[in-house]
Amino acid sequence: MTAKYASQRSSRWLRGILLFAATIIVCLAVLIINRGPLFYFDTGSYFKQGDAALSLISPISDDSGKEIGTSRARAEEAGKKDQTTVGSRSMAYALLVAAFWRADALGGVAGIHLAMLLLAVWLAVQALQRSTQTGRSTLQLMSIPLLAAATTSLPFYIAYIMPDIFTSVILILIATVVAAGRHMHPVEWLGAFALAGFAVVLHPSHFGIAVLMVPFAILAALLRFGHGRWLAVAFITGLVGLAIAERKAFELAAETVTKKEVLYTPHITARLIVDGPGLAYLEEVCPRDDLATCALHEALSWSNDPYRLTATHIIFERSENLGSFRLMPIEDQQAVAAEQRDFFLRVLAARPFGTIWALGGNAVDQLGMNSVEMTIPNESVTRNAKSLSGLPEAQLAVLDDIVLMRDQSWLGAANAIHSAIYLISAASVIVLLLWPGRIEPPLKLFALFILIGIAVNALVCGGVSQPADRYGARVMWLLPFTAAFLFLVQRSSAPQDTAGETP
Repeated sequence: MTAKYASQRSSRWLRGILLFAATIIVCLAVLIINRGPLFYFDTGSYFKQGDAALSLISPISDDSGKEIGTSRARAEEAGKKDQTTVGSRSMAYALLVAAFWRADALGGVAGIHLAMLLLAVWLAVQALQRSTQTGRSTLQLMSIPLLAAATTSLPFYIAYIMPDIFTSVILILIATVVAAGRHMHPVEWLGAFALAGFAVVLHPSHFGIAVLMVPFAILAALLRFGHGRWLAVAFITGLVGLAIAERKAFELAAETVTKKEVLYTPHITARLIVDGPGLAYLEEVCPRDDLATCALHEALSWSNDPYRLTATHIIFERSENLGSFRLMPIEDQQAVAAEQRDFFLRVLAARPFGTIWALGGNAVDQLGMNSVEMTIPNESVTRNAKSLSGLPEAQLAVLDDIVLMRDQSWLGAANAIHSAIYLISAASVIVLLLWPGRIEPPLKLFALFILIGIAVNALVCGGVSQPADRYGARVMWLLPFTAAFLFLVQRSSAPQDTAGETP
């Protein structure tokens, strides 16, 4: 009998390992099919920023020993022309991308993405298994939900050389500490905070998401009893503090090492103008000396082209017909960027209902945008990525010959299938959460905070930046992930002997 039991346990273990291996392959499917990573036009900016930082330490040299690329001399020459550096991109992610690019292994970034995601899911499963009896093994609870998610946008964002996959990492970890933080070991707490802390500094939207998740964590603590209910609040507040400290350190380093002033892109200002309340406020009060944003209002009048009044054109465009912010003197750009928080408060005070309505409308629009189209580069994206990188063409061959660029006839069908899966998954999660006695309370709380996180992501990205498929699809895969997880742990599931299955 003992031998039979050992054989069954070994068989279950082997099946679990094979399932997990299949999960990894499916999650990397887009990277494999594309024969390399995907990228966005802003990926070029990460190349430039990371390579410039690395070149201060280790310049690239050719066979003759002559420095090439963004060498120290080249960086210093560029610094003489531009006394600002953009603060909206993460130096940590830029260094990661540049390091793998220099090693001619840019696809390795996708490996880092997947490893970090697997770690976050493992931490979640470990804590949730301790909070209640799931009747499933760790390998099952990791693999099956990720396989469900891999039928949608997940493999695209693993292969995407942008920090968007880490949005979901943050949401998973926040949901975990809220639902089952009291069951986590100290080492797991340290691991979760290190991983979430790394993720929160990788994109400005991650900071906004962490800030907005704090009140929900406080509410959850107030409605619960027992020890450890405030741990999640401390965890998320610590992430917010870490993000602020990282920005201050970056600004200090930029000013002392490169002698540049950090310039933050005025996304909030542009969004308010495009939505209407900001533009109406400027038309009412400008010109005035105590409002730097009036200079942007004037710049917007330099052309009658209606397309200049889009957030993307306001922020990035440099042409005479469509540009505005980038055509202003650098001193005015710095003043407008520095004033965006104060400008938001002024507009909110002057037009509270219009501002809130615009933010809410953008968030709703964002929830409906989930195509993976923006992860697939086209010729324009490739050209812009190379231009923004500031690197010689010969060093950017990795951005050429993208397989998924050649024929995108599959994209429409894929978007339709993904949307159907998201709708079915969302409905399934809601039904399971509302079904009395079906899901244990800690698991319900985990799923609920995943849903809250998806909504907060829509508010931050759609309301503050602008609604875009890229921002929606980066977290929508959490719906099939959560639905599959809840189906596995619902009380009707037959308990299984999982001894020896947990890796």
